[in-house]
Amino acid sequence: MQKYWTVFRVNWQNALQYRGPTLISILGNLMHISVLLYLWNAIYKDEQRLGNYSLSDLITYYVLQLLINGMVLSYISWQIGTEIREGSFSNFLVRPINYLHYWFTINLSGKLFEGLLISVVGLIMVGLLIDHIALPSDAVTMVHFALAMMLAGILAFEFDFAIGILAFWLVQIDSFKYMLQYGMFFLAGALLPLDLFPALFQQIAHALPFRFMVYFPIQIFLGKETQPYEGFAIASIWIIALYVVLRFGLKRGIARYEAVGK
Repeated sequence: MQKYWTVFRVNWQNALQYRGPTLISILGNLMHISVLLYLWNAIYKDEQRLGNYSLSDLITYYVLQLLINGMVLSYISWQIGTEIREGSFSNFLVRPINYLHYWFTINLSGKLFEGLLISVVGLIMVGLLIDHIALPSDAVTMVHFALAMMLAGILAFEFDFAIGILAFWLVQIDSFKYMLQYGMFFLAGALLPLDLFPALFQQIAHALPFRFMVYFPIQIFLGKETQPYEGFAIASIWIIALYVVLRFGLKRGIARYEAVGK
């Protein structure tokens, strides 16, 4: 574990030194959420509720979505794809380190750092919107929410890692990654709560694991998830299954790796 702790510490120091991109990313997410909040405020002028949501529920949903963007959703596939495509992945073939665990550590370090910064922004938004924020009524809900966020972070990393190692088989995957990531985030409920969609779409989204990355944690926070333990169990099964698939996929990818470079 010492080598992974070293990786964690070095990446944390890099994040502290080069914090500009993180701050710009947070600012971009904040602007996106602000536009959505303005839009929903206009929609609710003539309506007290939309589906199962009051205006306070929707405002809380998108404030939490801002936090999830920084603390859960992963974007390391871009770096992984670049390493494989440009040949720098070769360095890992002679190092005594597991590539999957290495990137999990990198992602964890980055998410914790970004989470600290974005939590400050989130607290400011909660302070400004306190009259329109739906807060949990008990501590148990907060514990369930924290556990759901942890499982969401692991799932998000696994799916993003899977997208990254597609570079073993596809030379140019940037456009494909955009399509996969946006589709994944859409099915996760990052753009709109899943239960505001038609019934058929809800059934499809419920059968897939993506909802555990965004929709499921927020539903717990809002007190709308009636079976959190069942959700924890299903998410855990997906995490274990994906881990096995990623180990197998990484092994097959290394076997066909050619280190073409630029």
